[in-house]
Amino acid sequence: MRPRRHAAAPQFATFWRGPLDTITYGCMASFAHFGAALRVYGYEDRRDAPPGVEWADARAVCPDESLLQRYLFEGKPSIAAFADMFRYTMIRETGCCWVDADILCLQEPDFAGEEIVFGRQPEFRGESVINNAVLKLPADDPTLNQLVAKAESAVDVDQTWGAIGPFLLTEIATRNGIDRFAREFHHFYPIEPDSFWKLFLPASRDEVAEAARQATFLHLWGELIARSGYDRSACPPRGSFLHEAFARLGALDRFARVCEAGEVEAVMARWIAAQGRPEANGSAASS
Repeated sequence: MRPRRHAAAPQFATFWRGPLDTITYGCMASFAHFGAALRVYGYEDRRDAPPGVEWADARAVCPDESLLQRYLFEGKPSIAAFADMFRYTMIRETGCCWVDADILCLQEPDFAGEEIVFGRQPEFRGESVINNAVLKLPADDPTLNQLVAKAESAVDVDQTWGAIGPFLLTEIATRNGIDRFAREFHHFYPIEPDSFWKLFLPASRDEVAEAARQATFLHLWGELIARSGYDRSACPPRGSFLHEAFARLGALDRFARVCEAGEVEAVMARWIAAQGRPEANGSAASS
């Protein structure tokens, strides 16, 4: 894939495929709320992006839409794996900082002039991982070119989860000596993946607020939300961190309904129990 000319690039960019649920809508709207220009790439012709958010044709970055079906995880097409390739190519061609579509902006980003932006997430299975959910690299950086090459070689090859994502970024960044630029987890990933459910529970509101007090972004761990069985058309309960965040963004009326705290506690308790974690011995809300 050779670089092509783009219109003047915004500060941030992401990719979306399929119906735009309200949680994702709120995440996108949060960038405009804090004056951070966001471009959303997609293959559909959309008119429901939040005000102040630009929608762009993904073919400007990846003309071959069939690749959506050719990045595989456990033998099935994986949007997440495709998005790993897409972000590396997009960064090389536009200079934008990539953000996952489940990133909530909490304050005006302070790194517009920085060439390298990424951050560590809390320990993952005992490994220190640089996540690629927030990623900016210089277009001619060897790390970026190696990421693009590796991702392009993964077409039609079954991948393990994150193989061409955080694990690849961590490996190459460490080998090339730029891992020292990684921001600590509280900047972008103040809530660890295993605790994503705390974002939805009023009982955990203060804990989340304190953890995210200095954060620029908050990763909602959307893949885990989907796996938990949470109804994404429903607004998190009143008093929860996310309910308050979506209220500030003026997005509450886009949800079909507002969940009761007990409903979310039951959903999340089932999720925790299914993972075999210690919290399964009590209510999700007790942590």
